[in-house]
Amino acid sequence: SSDHKQLNTTHCISSNPLLAMCADAPQLGRMVPLLIVSMTVVVHVSARVPLIIDTDIGGGGCRDVDDVAAICMAHALADNGEAELLAIVQDTQPPACAGAISVLNHFYGRDDLPIGAYRGKDLTSSPPLPFVDDLVANWSSPIKKTSQVPDAVHVYRRVLSAQHDHSVVISSVGLLTNLKALLKSAPDEHSHLSGRDLVARKVAVLAVMGGAYPSSGPTCECNFCAPSAWGGLDHQVAAEASAYVVKHMPPEVKIIFSGFEVGVAVQSGAALSSYAPDSNPCRRAYIDYEGGLNRSRHSWDPLTTLVAVRGAAAAGCRECTNCSGSDWVNATSGSNRRIDGRSSNQTYLVLHNSTKAGKAIDDLLCQLPRHQVPGNSQQTSGIVV
Repeated sequence: SSDHKQLNTTHCISSNPLLAMCADAPQLGRMVPLLIVSMTVVVHVSARVPLIIDTDIGGGGCRDVDDVAAICMAHALADNGEAELLAIVQDTQPPACAGAISVLNHFYGRDDLPIGAYRGKDLTSSPPLPFVDDLVANWSSPIKKTSQVPDAVHVYRRVLSAQHDHSVVISSVGLLTNLKALLKSAPDEHSHLSGRDLVARKVAVLAVMGGAYPSSGPTCECNFCAPSAWGGLDHQVAAEASAYVVKHMPPEVKIIFSGFEVGVAVQSGAALSSYAPDSNPCRRAYIDYEGGLNRSRHSWDPLTTLVAVRGAAAAGCRECTNCSGSDWVNATSGSNRRIDGRSSNQTYLVLHNSTKAGKAIDDLLCQLPRHQVPGNSQQTSGIVV
């Protein structure tokens, strides 16, 4: 957008006191004081949000590129001290998708970040989008395919059991297959609790990119039903998983639904072409998917993840008002609607400032990794963090 074209690439600072991001030079006079030494921004941060991302990343489910933005943005939030990335799990079948996650982790210097993959036998084998194969083939990473990572449920249970009670935030930006399997899981060596009880004990918030609000009508949103129109091949599995998770998520967990109508109105990702180096795999994924430079994409997944960490207001949204009740998902069609009733643990987002949301996402995508790794050192961008 024109906002991004006007960025001054000699500065990387933010009006948010927790962040160091790309911003217009004239705004510097309105910034809170930050200490800049040798072009390194030193900030004092509050407690980090323990975050797990559950993604279909370009394969099997909704086959889009905005999962990449969600993951790259989450790494930037971790670099800022706003989030503590606990794990990233794949909720679809294509083997190379785990490799794409590993590429992004490697670029941000987090090879030790746990990756898991869905192990159910009910998903159709299918190739991922071309950007997935490009990243796995042409960027460094220790993991190339799902056979190299454990069951996502195993990762969930191991990671959750080690966290403080009612502390973890999950950003679900794909199918809900892993979450269904987690809720149905039995006690194991990591916890004596059932999956549902473990989630109730450890998870504070589940941010779900799924559905449309207050109702999807007779149609269904992609993550809730994996329709063939979006390249999905597992409609029934997706719809059943969505219905199960929405119905059986413990009331102790706050659910924030980020509907189709929110993310479709927010554009992001184009700034990567101008302000990220060629060595950035997030940039490459967007160029591959969009077929060229300076092209943005709808922001369903990064917006959901941003809300999971910073809250609705930081993403130009608010939680719905006068919306008591709960969501219901049709286990056959995947359609959803709000059912009036008493206040519940469920709410949904209402967008009021799409420009603010898009800029917040792009600012994070513009950040260079705080921890450079060998092979990712070609920095052609003028942005300095």
